[in-house]
Amino acid sequence: MNSDIVLNIIKKSKKNLTAYEILEKFEKIKKVKPMTVYRALNSLIEEGLIHKSNQNKTFVLCKHNHGSKHNPALAICKKCGDTDEIRSDIFLNLFKKYKLKNFDFDNFEIEVSALCRSCVN
Repeated sequence: MNSDIVLNIIKKSKKNLTAYEILEKFEKIKKVKPMTVYRALNSLIEEGLIHKSNQNKTFVLCKHNHGSKHNPALAICKKCGDTDEIRSDIFLNLFKKYKLKNFDFDNFEIEVSALCRSCVN
C-alpha cells in the first residue's frame, strides 16, 4: 500500500522531508505521480501517524501512542528548520484556563518557532 511506503520513508529518514523529497525517494521503489504521495500523506495525517509543519512544509513522524487522539504541537528551529513534536497537553491546559469566547480549542494545531540547541551553541 502506498501509505505504508510513505510511512516507511518518513521513519527511515534522519530529517523531516517535504512532499517532493518523499516523492523522490518513493520513485526509487516504484514510479508514481505526485498526487499518489499527497493522498498517502493526507491518509497518514488523518490516521494521526504523521503531522505536517505548515511553517517549513515538512512531515514529522508522530511520537504519541496512537490509541489516543491528540492535538499536534511542533517546535521548529528558526535557523536550521529542525522540527520536533512537543507535548500538546500543556497548551490544551493553558487554552482551557484562558477561554477565548470565539474559539474552541478541543481540536487545535500549534507550531512554535524557536532556536534548537545546536543553533544556539
